[in-house]
Amino acid sequence: MDEHRIRHRAYEIWEQEGRPEGRRAEHWERACRELREEDERAKEDVPEPRDPARASADTGAGI
Repeated sequence: MDEHRIRHRAYEIWEQEGRPEGRRAEHWERACRELREEDERAKEDVPEPRDPARASADTGAGI
């Protein structure tokens, strides 16, 4: 996972929580978890590529 993304997300979490001291590791872990979940959701939303041969058959092209 991209360290820059983690750092940015951890910073956002830190700011949202009022910039508390001593919770760096907690914010880092939470950022990792949130970004991992976000990446997994994004993978699920990507449609599978269609087979061009099947697409032709589905539309009746070539008949």
